[in-house]
Amino acid sequence: MKNLLLSPWTAILVCTILSTLTDTLGTLWWERKQTALLIATIALSPLVFLSFGYIGSHLGLARASGLTNSLIVAGPILIGITFRHELRQLALPQIFGMAFVLLGITLLALFKATPA
Repeated sequence: MKNLLLSPWTAILVCTILSTLTDTLGTLWWERKQTALLIATIALSPLVFLSFGYIGSHLGLARASGLTNSLIVAGPILIGITFRHELRQLALPQIFGMAFVLLGITLLALFKATPA
């Protein structure tokens, strides 16, 4: 399929940003209980799943899941560490696990399977 609405890589970026934003808004809602945060979380959530479906239809479920779900995990990790200063709440094995997530994303993005 050549006439894509978005390139799959653009869709991965959009999906990751939407998911990170939704995760962050959901966390803020539970902390602050502001109606606007709840409405924004509910409004954005379906867009995350629709963008993931778009990616899966072009890259295959396994590759789309590996890339997108890893990035979806990495986004909130970076938000938590950078903006919420949560690094001190993590044990060293947890930090290594998060580093492995980032390594996995890199390997999935850089290498393609060779045809059999």
